[in-house]
Amino acid sequence: MKKNAVLLWLAALLLWLAAGCAAGMGEEDPGLELWFPIDPELGIASAALDACPYQGEDPSIPGLLSALLAGPPPEEVEFTSLVPEGTRVLSWSLEEGVANVELSAAYAELAGVELTVTDYCITLTLSQLPGVDGVRITVNGGGQSYRDRRVLHRSDVLFSGAEETPVDVSAALYFRREGGDALGFELRRFRVTEGRVPAKEALSALAAGPEDKGLLPLLPGELAVRSARVDKGLCTADLSANLLEIPEEDRALAAASIVETLCSLDGVEQVLILMEGEPVEEFGGLDLTQPLRPSAGPEGGQPRRAGRELEPQP
Repeated sequence: MKKNAVLLWLAALLLWLAAGCAAGMGEEDPGLELWFPIDPELGIASAALDACPYQGEDPSIPGLLSALLAGPPPEEVEFTSLVPEGTRVLSWSLEEGVANVELSAAYAELAGVELTVTDYCITLTLSQLPGVDGVRITVNGGGQSYRDRRVLHRSDVLFSGAEETPVDVSAALYFRREGGDALGFELRRFRVTEGRVPAKEALSALAAGPEDKGLLPLLPGELAVRSARVDKGLCTADLSANLLEIPEEDRALAAASIVETLCSLDGVEQVLILMEGEPVEEFGGLDLTQPLRPSAGPEGGQPRRAGRELEPQP
């Protein structure tokens, strides 16, 4: 990592710890998750750690450890991994509520904040399992004797007295009006915890479809929001290749629904849509290589290129 990125990331970690780190800890458990560091290069300063769904079929200590050491799934582009290459699980056991994990000597390459963050990722991930109240991590040949005595608990990730501070975010989600080619919207309120990106939450809800009658979805339900970040009024939304499942005649309206929805969030003025990390030159007659602004109409419509009207290509 670059030195400046590490310093910024450390500052984000300290802020995250002080404010309450565990996003979603107090919510209904959606299933097992894997905890990873947020990639500091993305400039997401609201949290240092976050979780993504565990997609494996082995809901056990070795299954979760194997997935953690393999790193975040390719589609979870906002995450990174600090686990040194060559790190292996040498042994594990569960005794009196403590998961004892012995890792190979490569793990001893970690130090300082990177070691602390990686320890937290392992602890938060394993402590989801029934019967796991704490985690003890030892390193074979690493010379880290303190690990033989220290048991990490989920609550250790928080400073004493810290509380999670959820924030309520409102957004207008734009869908097709039933029986026509115009957009209509429904208002949604999201309770966003530390580490959750409002723009990503809004896009995921948009892909999931409307709740109000008279509105129809425009985006594929399987559409994955790879990342969404906001910088100086520009929201860059990276979507999966499922975007191409939208019929040609509906693509311009779908792009408008994305732009209108994201620009309903505070701080978002224009939107750049990517697909699998790459710009899209032509999408339903629209050039998506440049940022788009919402239409001038009250209910959405043709999005505008930032600075001037966006005309359909012939």
